[in-house]
Amino acid sequence: MINLILGENVSEFEKSVNEVVNLVETRAGEIDRNNEMDKLVIEELFENGLMGVMAPTRHGGLGLSYVDACRIIEKLATVSPSVAHSVFVHNMAVNAILKFGNEEQKDRYLPSLVSEKLGAVAITEPSGGSDVANAVRLRAVKGGNEYILNGTKMFITNATHAEFFITTARTGSGKEGLTTFIVEREDGVKVKKLDTGGMRGSGLGTIRFVDAEVPADNILVKEGKGLKVALSTLSPSRLLFSAVGLGIAESCFNHALSYAKKRESFGNKIVSFQAIQFMLADIATGIEVTRAFISHVAELADSNDITVLASMAKLRSAELAKKASDIAVELHGGYGILSNTYVERAYRDAKTLDIAEGTSEMMKLIISRALL
Repeated sequence: MINLILGENVSEFEKSVNEVVNLVETRAGEIDRNNEMDKLVIEELFENGLMGVMAPTRHGGLGLSYVDACRIIEKLATVSPSVAHSVFVHNMAVNAILKFGNEEQKDRYLPSLVSEKLGAVAITEPSGGSDVANAVRLRAVKGGNEYILNGTKMFITNATHAEFFITTARTGSGKEGLTTFIVEREDGVKVKKLDTGGMRGSGLGTIRFVDAEVPADNILVKEGKGLKVALSTLSPSRLLFSAVGLGIAESCFNHALSYAKKRESFGNKIVSFQAIQFMLADIATGIEVTRAFISHVAELADSNDITVLASMAKLRSAELAKKASDIAVELHGGYGILSNTYVERAYRDAKTLDIAEGTSEMMKLIISRALL
């Protein structure tokens, strides 16, 4: 059971979160099969405040902390990692405006983003994602009070349904030649859905900007500060993504333990075999250690630079999710490779943690640079 720290409204809010989780669980298989975001699920997520977890109440958000956000994401991931992925990416977009937007931008965009309109963060391009300073090729050319955007973003979660994109584009050369915009979905923004193996239904797509007009007023911070905005948006997002991995591991463990208690082999329940017990003990330990570390980093996130710690959390969580899903599939035997069971979906979803929001190799690079 995941307990949310929400003061006197604990029971009522947890009840609403549980209702959303139960709905997501009933639709998770269909979301994965069709690789399509579920409109009813999205509506319920908005209705219950999960699309504005950390936004202040004056903008319609819940005004909660990273600790609570991680626990909510973890719980969603126990039934659908793809929905959890979509929710945390949307909250990334909200948080980018919270952190870097001016008051006019916050008043203009946050109320709709936390109540009805889906957001996305568009950084990755066909040329790469982790090397933001050099990979961004999307051009933004100023003309009067507007910028004209031309280029492509790729592998963007929520792209298929998002109405706002936090988009990093090139306005000059080098690290100082990047600028981040709030781009509204309209003429000039073309989206194509991608067919993926993992995190299906999270709205992953390619975005083409064709003479897309963006007002200069939609720049976050100012021209030339896009790299700072992009990297500062990615760092805390890795903490939330680590909660997805934790949710995968937790659910895979529960599925594996339950099945091992029922499955018989050679006249005994397979849970009685020491080899099986050791597998489960290893994953159970990993879950508790990883949860404690994520909680520790989340407590620091509101007022500290967590770039390195969030990279550690994501790296550890990805490793744990892959290991837990592998063991869960193995213990289920033939049933574990049947299409669209939770453990089969989780096995595919877990690999995504190695790639999305910065590769595991990039996490190791960030960590090693800090150490050296």
